[in-house]
Amino acid sequence: MAALLAAALVAQPIIPAYAANHPLSAVRDVNTIDYVVNVDWDYDNPPTQAANPSQRLDRNYITEVLRVMARSKFTATEGRHRVGTVYVYKGGRFGDNVDIRMLNSNGRSAANVAGWGKRGTTSYNHLAFQNAPESIDALGKVINHELGHYTYGLLDEYVEEGAPLKPDDPGSPSGVDTPKNTAMNNHLQFVSLSTPADYADPTKRQTAQARVFATAGDGSGGSAWETLTRPAEQDPPAARAYGRTFFEAFRGVDPAALRLQAPTEGFDTQLRVVFAAAPVFRDVIVIDRTLPAARLADLLQAARALVNQAGADAQFAVVASPAAGADPVLGFTTADAEGKQALNAALDGIQPAGEGSFNSLTAFTKAYQLIAGVRQSGDPATVHLLTGSETVLPVETLTTARTARVAVNPLGLSGGGTEARQARTKAALAQSAAGQTVNLAQVAQQTGGAYNVARNGAEAAKDAARALNEVHSNPFAFVRVDGTTALPAGGRFSSQFRVASSAIDGPVEAEAFFDPQDAGKLSFSLVAPDGRVFTPGNAPAGVEFETEPGEGLFTVRIGTGVAARAGTWTIQVSSASAMVDGLGIDVATESRMALNATALGGSVGAATAPVLRATLGADKRIKGARVVATVYDEDGNTVLDNAVLRDDGVAPDVRAGDGEYTLSLDGKLKAGEYYAYVRSVTDSNARVAPLGALIKGARQEEVPVEAFEREVEVAFSLEAGAPGVVTDSAPAPTPTPTPTPPSDGGGGGCTVNPDGRDASLALLLGLGLLGWALRRRRSDTPDA
Repeated sequence: MAALLAAALVAQPIIPAYAANHPLSAVRDVNTIDYVVNVDWDYDNPPTQAANPSQRLDRNYITEVLRVMARSKFTATEGRHRVGTVYVYKGGRFGDNVDIRMLNSNGRSAANVAGWGKRGTTSYNHLAFQNAPESIDALGKVINHELGHYTYGLLDEYVEEGAPLKPDDPGSPSGVDTPKNTAMNNHLQFVSLSTPADYADPTKRQTAQARVFATAGDGSGGSAWETLTRPAEQDPPAARAYGRTFFEAFRGVDPAALRLQAPTEGFDTQLRVVFAAAPVFRDVIVIDRTLPAARLADLLQAARALVNQAGADAQFAVVASPAAGADPVLGFTTADAEGKQALNAALDGIQPAGEGSFNSLTAFTKAYQLIAGVRQSGDPATVHLLTGSETVLPVETLTTARTARVAVNPLGLSGGGTEARQARTKAALAQSAAGQTVNLAQVAQQTGGAYNVARNGAEAAKDAARALNEVHSNPFAFVRVDGTTALPAGGRFSSQFRVASSAIDGPVEAEAFFDPQDAGKLSFSLVAPDGRVFTPGNAPAGVEFETEPGEGLFTVRIGTGVAARAGTWTIQVSSASAMVDGLGIDVATESRMALNATALGGSVGAATAPVLRATLGADKRIKGARVVATVYDEDGNTVLDNAVLRDDGVAPDVRAGDGEYTLSLDGKLKAGEYYAYVRSVTDSNARVAPLGALIKGARQEEVPVEAFEREVEVAFSLEAGAPGVVTDSAPAPTPTPTPTPPSDGGGGGCTVNPDGRDASLALLLGLGLLGWALRRRRSDTPDA
């Protein structure tokens, strides 16, 4: 197996030490970091720099900026970290799922603190500041400063003139701080990071960095080098919430004995800039054939949804386990019209396995071989694992995916039961050389993938399509997630969603997923905010209806030019005869103003009790929104109803008013599988505030934001014995509804919002249809 895997990885010989935001971001050979960059322009048809018409933003310009960044990082880390391969995408490709965003605009650069390894986090680096263009040298140093926040979790050491010292926001610079001569203060003047000597004077320990990371009551122990050289679990309790990554390159360094040399020679020995102008998505669908015929049919419906949702910049291959006949089922095929026909024909030919077992290592190795044979530098790759939710994998499935720099999207179909899971666990242990296993959620989280669970084919198709968009980082935000169990003859179902102005919401697309057998039974209509009813026969300009009966998909699109578009819309479904299966609905808009949610903790060995976290915004955060969650167990029973996620700076929330909303699950749930709907609503109290830790400069005013809504799903596992998980001997208390907050809500707080866990891995997971049926409609949905 090892030899076979090695052969499969010829095209990707670099072994990452950590999974990261983008699958191509990685630490290799301890001392080298590979980064992923996007620029918001076309470097092959370059514009000029904001506020500087004499500077063309071509490939050479980008390369020179990145060289300055690489030299600055090498110097700041005393040569312990150098920059290796930097992949550069144009047109803002992958959105916030990159390490470095270069923005040809005027603004104050910022970063998510400790964002490394978390999807949806990044650094924002503007090419102009205070209406003056950044020089190549200055911009490279700006990026290095922001990477100090993003990669290492360091905080600022400058004075924020006019800002008060806030007890509930210690990580924000203030006007009374004592600045240090470091790159985390003035990146243009200083090149190094702080040491204990910079904090020797007890009267000069007032910085954002020291307030958060000091280990002693007198403010000592919080310098940058003291932070870098200790494992993150040894940080002060409040600092652990940032989720900082510890890097092996700093292990064993004594910060007290460190003498700064500020090296530069050799900074570029590993540096390589790769311009991925037209990347191709190399996706492999791995199908578990050991499931019974009915469950396998549901997975194949999901596989077809994957293929049919993809664009012509994607290629798919199909692998089945156990293999039968051709192996692979089909090699890489472009997802154009002709290719989709071939892929669907190949999927139609897959049959249940009469004997044999599912072997993820064999299937994944075949996938890596296929990827290695076609992948060009900068091409993203994903394995879509379609299996039962009871599946457990040998740990090598995870480690080899990280080695290959491949994201894994597991889709688990429910219905296996406890005995099936025990059998899968036993098989995975037998396959693992290390004798260790991982679950499907862990594989997704640690490879930059998206995990989903489903109860039927319609739900599986919906979730697979969503996961494809998630990993391909299409610019979408979910407005509504809904569905129903199978409708009886004459049954009706409706779902409301709110559309904001085109400044917030771009074109809107509502999709309904159903079993193809139900296609001829269903009728769809759309009710506009002003009461007009649209059908395929009377749709006005800008409203499009499309039905793909063979794929079990209905789509309605609402363009930005539709008159009186802003407000509450209703999609209506009626069934002429009894449906054989349920129906799922996703409503999304082309917008980066998204709600993202994730569950943290809940595993044995976790540093903290489980929490549910959500962030709202894009390159700017939204504070003062109302965010609530309803949590269900795996059977669809409500265990927490309308629970409020708060942004008040009270633990476990890290900072007040930073646009990150938190709900503690400490002592509320026992071990098991859970699902949550998380929903956000803005009103007149909501404000747009700057995102992340900012470079030194003038403070920006917060501005109001119009009313809009977002909704996402998240699923999570809680392990017995994990901190904050209720034991079986002490049953979880009967949950009581959390009071709905008053409509004037609000956040307050500062304009500096460092936070390393925002957006994380957005696990947009499908809630089972039983849960949908039980889900109580919220009566406080605002009208247009």
